[in-house]
Amino acid sequence: MTMLRLSSVIGFISSIFASFALIGSEVDGPLAFITNQGDNTVSIISIDQSQVVKTLQVGWQPSGVGVDYRRRLVFVTSTKSGELLLIDPDSFTILNSVIAGYGPLGIAVNSQRGRVYVSDPNDSRARVHDASSLGFRGEYKTGRFPAGLALTPDGDQLLVANKTDNDISVIDTTDGLTLARIDVGESPHGITVDDTGRQAYTANEGSNDVSVIDLTTLQSNIAISVGSMPYALVHDPVKGRLFVSNRLSNTVSVVDLEEKYELTQIDVGKQPAGISIRIEARQVYIANFEDGNVTVIDADTLKTIAKIKSGEGSLAFGAFILE
Repeated sequence: MTMLRLSSVIGFISSIFASFALIGSEVDGPLAFITNQGDNTVSIISIDQSQVVKTLQVGWQPSGVGVDYRRRLVFVTSTKSGELLLIDPDSFTILNSVIAGYGPLGIAVNSQRGRVYVSDPNDSRARVHDASSLGFRGEYKTGRFPAGLALTPDGDQLLVANKTDNDISVIDTTDGLTLARIDVGESPHGITVDDTGRQAYTANEGSNDVSVIDLTTLQSNIAISVGSMPYALVHDPVKGRLFVSNRLSNTVSVVDLEEKYELTQIDVGKQPAGISIRIEARQVYIANFEDGNVTVIDADTLKTIAKIKSGEGSLAFGAFILE
């Protein structure tokens, strides 16, 4: 082999290794995990690149998402196949999967205690799994058709949106006892708790409003009208606002919690579903089911700053961003 050809081969091999190194460096940073019901996948999005870097097959009709920030793990429910799956966000591989009831949906993760809570609407229960092994650790009785789940910041209470009963269950996670059943709006689906642990909020699909729940008195004290069929919501402690995805309005409502009214609606995409927030980065991410993409909103200016292609039937119900 001539020196010229040898030099060319060495250069070609070096370029290959450089490409692999570049790919590895490009996927560093925050990631979004978007469940896609239409093609039974999870799209892993590099937030820095604003594009999908990996697509995983994950069972039948993946729905819920949750993240363990301490252990760097991601959890996904596949509703039709009854699975809870564990994803490694560094290798982009599925580490484990277990059967988690008859139709698992919502997910809440307690990183401090290493527990994953999963709602099972078909069995009116919330199941408890070990975060590392997915081993079954128990279950709590809920109301009918439990959907969204949320934990108080200390992890002592699990809140469950009972869609058919139009209420929420407040469950003590230390002993599994139900502390209260609190009436909210019609067909509550998404639920979230503020950073103080004193207020909770539900997105009520049937009454087109958000219920505000006082967790000190265990009472729902106000309803705030939003768009049509509100599905999920996130709290912004910086501005004292809620961002609510409205599936039939194709918008996100911005709710001023101090004044207790809808400040505006932002056009996003068709059938917006799951929603997550990066508080320090001041960005809100919304999965649009019919469009198969993710809209990014600036949390301060309330302007759309990006749209990222994901997969078919993007749902992403839960906290889907891992920083």
